[in-house]
Amino acid sequence: MELPLISHPASDEEERHHPSEQTTEERHLLLTAHSTVVPERATTLFDDSSERERNLWAAATMHDFGKATPQFQAYIRPEETHTGPDAEKNHARLGALATWFVLDRIGASERDRLAATLAVARHHQALPNAAEYTAETLAEAFDGDVIRAQLDAIDETWPDGADEFFGMATSNTDLSPGTSLSWNGFYEWACNGVVLDDLYALATEEELTGRRSSSAHLPSELYDRTLHYWASLTLADKSHAMIIPDEELFGFETLDKETLEDHIAELRATPSNDERVAALNDERERARRQATRGVHEWLDGDASSIATLTLPTGLGKTFTGLSGGFEARDILDSRDDRGHPRPLIYALPYTSIIEQMRELFEDPDLWGADPTRSALTVHHYLSETVVVHGEHAESDVDDTDGDEQAGLLGEAWRDGTILTTFVQLFESLTGPSNRQGLKLPALDSALVILDEPQAIPKDWWDAIPRLLDTLTSEFDARVISMTATQPSVLRELDTVSLLRTGRDHEPDDCEMCRQRVDYDTKLPPATETDYFDRAERVRYTLDETALAHRLDAETTFMGYEDATTRILDRIGDEGSALAVCNTIGSSAQLTETIAETPDCVHLGPVVRDRLEAENVDASEPTISSKALARSVLASAGLTPPEDENDSWTTSGDAPLFVLTFNSRYRPFDRRVLIRLVEHLSTAPVRFACVSTQAIEAGVDVSFETVFRDIAPLDSIVQAAGRCNRSYEWGRNGGRVVVWTLADPEEETPATPTETPPAEYVYERRSQDAGIPGHLRLISDVLADVSATQDIADVEISRHAVDAYFEALAEKSVASTEIRDHIDTAKARWLSRRSLIGGYETVDVLVAVTDADIERLDDITEAFTINERWGYSKLDDASQLRVSLPVRTMDEAPAIPRIDHRERDEDGAQVFRYTGESGIEYGLESGGLRGTDDALAGRFTVI
Repeated sequence: MELPLISHPASDEEERHHPSEQTTEERHLLLTAHSTVVPERATTLFDDSSERERNLWAAATMHDFGKATPQFQAYIRPEETHTGPDAEKNHARLGALATWFVLDRIGASERDRLAATLAVARHHQALPNAAEYTAETLAEAFDGDVIRAQLDAIDETWPDGADEFFGMATSNTDLSPGTSLSWNGFYEWACNGVVLDDLYALATEEELTGRRSSSAHLPSELYDRTLHYWASLTLADKSHAMIIPDEELFGFETLDKETLEDHIAELRATPSNDERVAALNDERERARRQATRGVHEWLDGDASSIATLTLPTGLGKTFTGLSGGFEARDILDSRDDRGHPRPLIYALPYTSIIEQMRELFEDPDLWGADPTRSALTVHHYLSETVVVHGEHAESDVDDTDGDEQAGLLGEAWRDGTILTTFVQLFESLTGPSNRQGLKLPALDSALVILDEPQAIPKDWWDAIPRLLDTLTSEFDARVISMTATQPSVLRELDTVSLLRTGRDHEPDDCEMCRQRVDYDTKLPPATETDYFDRAERVRYTLDETALAHRLDAETTFMGYEDATTRILDRIGDEGSALAVCNTIGSSAQLTETIAETPDCVHLGPVVRDRLEAENVDASEPTISSKALARSVLASAGLTPPEDENDSWTTSGDAPLFVLTFNSRYRPFDRRVLIRLVEHLSTAPVRFACVSTQAIEAGVDVSFETVFRDIAPLDSIVQAAGRCNRSYEWGRNGGRVVVWTLADPEEETPATPTETPPAEYVYERRSQDAGIPGHLRLISDVLADVSATQDIADVEISRHAVDAYFEALAEKSVASTEIRDHIDTAKARWLSRRSLIGGYETVDVLVAVTDADIERLDDITEAFTINERWGYSKLDDASQLRVSLPVRTMDEAPAIPRIDHRERDEDGAQVFRYTGESGIEYGLESGGLRGTDDALAGRFTVI
């Protein structure tokens, strides 16, 4: 073998190849070229001009230094064959050793040295537990025969070629007088083994029986810095290896604030004829402008990188938060020269809410954004997450040679606006896999909006401040938390209230205000309390069963027959009611009881009839969810108005309509159901909707009455946010009733013998999500409210919620484990944590129509031909996916896997359902469930 050294063999793709100056005549990628481009990209992704950038440059240059061995070159070159031990062709640990040497010589701190070394050692893998890996794996490797054989082989073969890397690694560093870096110096240092003393000092403790790994001496905040270096290095490395050019990695577009301003101005140009609605819209706009002014104060101060936006539900937090986020992004972009846009990341608790937000971004009257292009990415486990550039813009991604590149850019959030879930955001900061880590560079200097953070599981509440510190301190991100009930997890932090600072802001003295929109209508700012007082939409009723969890109270719960009677009484001759249950089993029982009412029409079967009549392929529907919902209504003899000046038409006496909603429906069907709920909740008909918590946060629907099974106070307030949302029934015209529903199989609810669903969810749920004594705490807080009937909105939404969070803080409900393991850099342990607790699930592709069945058959056939092709087609079927508990699938052996392999084999652990026995998909019974799923229904939520 002769020089030059190569990093990757020539690509098989004809359309994509590295520039000729980076390759040999055979188009093999030169190792020096790869080791030049990767540090350039890594430091650009890192977005920091401090000495950390110098350290990352050095580490990224040396990350593939281990490829300079004759052993690796024989392995990678197509015309050569590696005949030695397999371990000697590995390259990451030799690169890590070289990284330690370079960073030590340029004076990097212990934290940066170890963080960069770990990042290089694991740039093809997930991060490890730092102390164990350093003291055992790295120490053994650095002192072992494999690295010694690699060092000797380089020294004998091409020491001058290796020498070049040390100059490249310090090309942007002013070395101290007398300091020089060379192959000879590194070779001598590495052979002496002096690095072991440094590793042991950081990652071990001396005991009588010898050394053992210990986190006690690890540098402070090692996890944060390691995560940051590793993520930037990994994305830079992968993107260059996959021949993604700079303009695709950094040249993304973004959504603009001006379009939002124009849209809102157009809406306000034709105010509502209803004075109450017009006044509510003024309050929404007042808050939006005030929060924007608050952003100016926030960015000019140094009190905190976290801002809060606390507004009553229904007062336009979405537009207000987006306006504040875009304003902050634009101002910060104008203050520094990043060379590429600053991402805005909008995170929500549930995928069901994301689909509604997605429709807002895609609205042709607003941005009309395409989630496959570089202005918007939608990322959750059911989404197709790609970013398409250039020549692929007009074609299907899967039909191009760029599908893999588009997938990486999507997964890496290389976009101006990202719509995602808390799971994607926080789990990627908590022990991410190598692929999850690709998105972390997007967090550098980003704007992050947390919508409804109180929905984060309470056993994570201790960890969230620590993760927010990582976001704001290490990644230099700015965070806006917006909700009607700021949870105690945020109240404990130093934050800036956008409304409070916006109220005190002097726009005449603000250059940023003078550069912004000059509004015709003046709306003076108000206090947070004023917004809540003016926005009172509901009155609360506390049923005796909601107070039955106190120590001195008589235990009595609400039966389903009695609940149905209460719901129908509230609906009357023309009204709507939403009943939010705590488990899927409970919601199914209540739906069934209501549906048995004479003159009741369940619209679920009608939806299925329309799907079958249109032969809808839910993966690529030719009919929109909006059009299908109108078709369902027409089948029921209803025609909704086209605009606010139009009216409903009905055929004869309309019956009682009922629907049920949860996460067990296919995503496409969920959108249809939400469309129906949007129409019927304010229609001049009788309508009852039964749901789990999936409808609570962010779903823009409005009912006359809401019944909520007992829950944490913040969840009760979120449910109330679906009531009289835009004053359809006048100021304080909505009613919210809190009760405790009995177990679906309870025979004597007045004197119960079975545990209620609320206890399974809030006290006994697995993975520590349950809080012992939680229901008693909730009942005690509710009992302290001054009345049980006709309670003012603010008494619950502000005062009771405050008391509830204070009581929770005293109870110390959150686990400290995640915070502790971040502080001790145990990334492998952290990788097993999830925001989705309770029970293990599997995904099932559900076919309803013949077109769906053809889709499943096509995927299965693709797997039999080529596994990669099968996975590609599987990604396109996200609209058919439903998650089920593993135990439900274990009891349904007839359900086959999509790849037609046996259940215990490797492969795609996704199932296909076309009507086989063991499970059923009912649009009237709550979606996908086991045919004998009573036990699972008691525990499963959402």
